[in-house]
Formats: sequence, C-alpha cells, structure tokens
Amino acid sequence: MASPEAAPLARPVSLACLECRQAHLKCDGNAPVCARCVSRGLSCIYAVSRRGCRRSTKRRTAGAESVGSPTSLNGLSASSLWVAPDASGLDELAAAASVFDDQTLNNQPALPVPVLLNGSNAQESERLQPWFDDELLVNMYYLNFHNSHPLLLPKSLYCERGYPRALKAVVEFVGSHFSPAASSDALRLATERELESGEQNTPEIVQARVLYAILLFARSDISEGQRMLAQAINIAMDLGMHRRDFAASYANNRPMEEESMRRTWYELYITDGCVAAFQRKSSFTTNTVSADVLLPCDDSVYDDGVCLHKPASRGDFESSAFADEERVFSSFSYRVEAVRILGRVLAITGAHGVHRDQVQAVDNALAGFLHHLPPSKSEAEVVDMYGELDELMFQAHSIIQYATILLHFPRGDLASPGPLAVDMPGGNSAKFVCPCTRQHVHSIKAIEASKALSMLAAFRAPVQRHSPFFVYPLALGAVVQLSASTIHSASSTRCFEQHFDRIKLISGVLKSLSRFWPIADMILRSLNRVALAVFQALRSDEPAGLTLQHDVMDCGLDPCSNAMTGSTWLEGFDVQDLQGLIGFDTNGVCF
Repeated sequence: MASPEAAPLARPVSLACLECRQAHLKCDGNAPVCARCVSRGLSCIYAVSRRGCRRSTKRRTAGAESVGSPTSLNGLSASSLWVAPDASGLDELAAAASVFDDQTLNNQPALPVPVLLNGSNAQESERLQPWFDDELLVNMYYLNFHNSHPLLLPKSLYCERGYPRALKAVVEFVGSHFSPAASSDALRLATERELESGEQNTPEIVQARVLYAILLFARSDISEGQRMLAQAINIAMDLGMHRRDFAASYANNRPMEEESMRRTWYELYITDGCVAAFQRKSSFTTNTVSADVLLPCDDSVYDDGVCLHKPASRGDFESSAFADEERVFSSFSYRVEAVRILGRVLAITGAHGVHRDQVQAVDNALAGFLHHLPPSKSEAEVVDMYGELDELMFQAHSIIQYATILLHFPRGDLASPGPLAVDMPGGNSAKFVCPCTRQHVHSIKAIEASKALSMLAAFRAPVQRHSPFFVYPLALGAVVQLSASTIHSASSTRCFEQHFDRIKLISGVLKSLSRFWPIADMILRSLNRVALAVFQALRSDEPAGLTLQHDVMDCGLDPCSNAMTGSTWLEGFDVQDLQGLIGFDTNGVCF
C-alpha cells in the first residue's frame, strides 16, 4: 500500500510550467524544474497560483537559489519576473488569464497573468507572456497569402491546432503586410526573437522558417532570406521530412496533419527551386535529395478539413503520361512538376558549353508539360466560372513560362536592354548570342512565353493573393517584350502597340504588388526607367542601334560567340540592373 506522502503523486498535476503550457504538453509539476524542461535544457518557470499562492514561496526559493540555475534567465531569478497581485485584483486577473490556455485550465485554479517589469528585463518578461492570437492578422494571412503557399492547416483548424509561438508570430507578421493598421517592422523584431528562442528541431519550426524566408525575399532582404531557407532545409533533412514515412509517423493517425507535413516538404522544395532560379544558380539543395514524399491532395479537399484520399507518388505521376485513361492530379502536384523542370533548365546554365540535344530535351519537357495537362488544369481553366483563381495552377503555368524564357532568351537573337549599370547586382549584363541557325526559333519561343505570362497577369484576380515570387517571371517577361518591341516597331505600328500594352500591364501589376512587397517596388522602378527610355527613343524615331546576328553554320555544341548585340539606345541612362534582379544569367556567356 502506498504511503500517504506518495498518494498525491498519483493525482493529476494541478499546475504546469509555462514552457509546457506553451507547447500544450503535460507537465509533471516537479519543482524546481519539471522533467521535460530538464531533458530539453529549458527555463522552467511557474506562474503564481491564485489559490492562496500555495506554490509561490517554493518557486521563489527555487528561482533564487542560483543565478545560473535552470530557473533563472540571464541572471534574473524566475520569481522576480512575476509580481503577485493583491486580493482586490485577483478576479480581474483571473478572468484575463482564462484565455491563456483554455484546454489546460478547464479543471485547474485560475492563474494571474504576468506583470511586465520596466527596464532592461522587460524584453525577457515580454517573451514569457501568454500568446494572444491577433484574429485580424491571422485572417489577413489566410485571405491573402495561404492559398499561394498552403502548407499550414486550413483556417478552420488553425486555432485548435495550437501552433507554437514562433509559427504564430510568422503568420501574424505575414498578415501585417495586408493590414494598414499593423506595424510590420515592430512585428518583425518579435518574430525574429520567437524564431531564435523557440524549440528548433520540429516540423513547425521548418514551416515557420520557410514562410519567413518567402517573406524576407518579398521584402528584398535576400541574404537573410537565404540564411533562413538554408536553416529550414537543414532542420527538415535532420528530421527526415524528405522520407515517405515521416508524415504518417509524425501525424499519428491525424490525416490533416499528415497532409500538412507532405505539403511542408514540397513547399520547401518549390521555394528552394524558385530562389535558385532568381539567384541564377545551376542547382538547388532539395533537388539533389533522394526524396519519396507522397504528393499533396487538391486544395478543395484539403480546405474541407477531410483529407481521406490515397495520396499519389511521384512514380504514379510520371507513369500517368502513358496510361490509357487520363488521370487528374492535384494542382499542387503539377506545381511540383513545374519546379522539377525548372531545375532541369537551371542545370544547363552556367559558364560552360551545352550540347544542343540537352537543350532540346529540356525544351521537350517544357512543351510536354502543357500537352499532358488535363483540360481542367489548362491555362484557360485557371479561373473558374465564378471568378475563383486556382492559385497553385496559376503558379505552375507561371513557372513553366518563366523556365521557357530562361532556356530560350539567352540563346536567341533578341537584344538585351543594356548596357545597364555595372555596379548593380548582376554586373555587366551585355547580351551575347550563340552562332547557330536556331537563334530565331529560340527568340520566338521566348516571346511566346512572355506573351503567356502577360495573359496570366491579365486575369482579374486580386493581385495581392499571388505569391510574391510572381514578380520575377513578370519582370523577365517585360524584358523580353522590351527587346521584341525594338525590332517590331520599325515594321508594324500595331505590333509595337501590343508590346507597349503588355509592358504597361506588367508595370501595373507590379505597381499593385508593390503596395505589399518591397521587391516589387524595386523591380518596378527599374522597369519603368528602362521602358521610358526605350519608348521615348522609339516613338521619336531615333535609331535604336540594334543589330541582329546573322545565321551561321549550325553546330552540335551550343556555345557563345564574342559578338555582342548592340544596344546603344540605353547608354548614359542610370538604371538598375534589371537582369540581376530578375535572375537572368549575366556571366557574359549563353548556352
């Protein structure tokens, strides 16, 4: 028979430390440090109980035992972070604290909320406050951003999921960009603090870091965005998120959570690939990993909160091209495939010659992608009869057209809008062309891809709901249209007006996006300066100074010559290097 002293240990613990409450995990209530905090090296802090402050003396004593003990923070004892209220204020404080952790406090005495201290320790105290969701910012996130990067649970499940503070901070920071009443800069500081202080090796921190990386790129903080993305990739790899069995084992029979884990890996893959293209890299980390994660389902199924489908594999997707009956996959799956093909385009860029057959093979993949799309996923069906945009298929089409331009524009005979300022990102962006008879075909394909991008930009959908990454394909499409306009203006006024209207459309979309994303504003200013210079020269009938390279003998290899396309019509203009911003390879070599 157990002794009377041991009996209380068998009863449910009535008090949990702040770290366990924050993580929505069971706490054993041991003093001065609970078992979970000991195992993770966390700071174990207990709030003072309202019921006669039964534990307050014990906690204060434990917190004051040693400045460097686990219950102290940076030399400040745990007890000094909390101020016990007087009796007259207990009821008000208890009511405020009821939202701290409803699930934990249902059958427990109410706890007072912490009182912030003034001075140098206020920042630590702020981090220990309970997290109160800002409903407006969460709604702004789901209304304007979630559909373009849908890795978190749907809005209907967000609150009950109990995401950690760091991820909630990122969600609200993203949402602040769509709310004129919110201070994005202040929220950024809080977000950075939460990302660095929270538990690191979890799938939720991967989700937080990949979303934050996307936001940093949208804010034109490229170096910090690359660092954040690299950290997300490293943590995901350490956790094994690239393996098929991870999602199921982590979700523990929760289908929606399992789907969210699959989406997280592929969102990481897509972000890594797009950033590699924008930064003119020939490869990206997640594309070199042997991953076998099952493909996500369609958003229409996911948003309903009932994800009971049997997920397809990458092998299923690839073999479907030769099946007797057409199989329709999720828009997310086609988006993943678009980035995979983009990776093939990047692989044949760089300062080296590439055999023409390799270029042809990638071009076949780009064209084949569009031919194998089911009618419901075609460009014409990106917007349904109710005006609702399939954002993920919109992205898939944008990525394919962007990759098409990256493949063909450097190999064609169109002139680049340059020379541009050599002291801007990307260096000397003078255009070199390849000595082969296929240059004209390359140029036509680049122009057609830029026209397709302008048609996507013309959809009457709220532009802020597009991914901020859309600004890069838009800008490159505008460069192609500028190049084409300098050639066609002499032969056809109608053709010139079409180029002018497309560039004006792209400029307008970038202007709308610039209200939310600084990177769009940066590219818009550069584009407008270049476009103004080009069209003023063309409308005044000034010689453009453009020359086309004559066809020469075709060759098996697709190297560059040293013949530079003339572009004197921009000399003397102080403009930013558009091509450095939009990801065009400016090594002085095309392939």
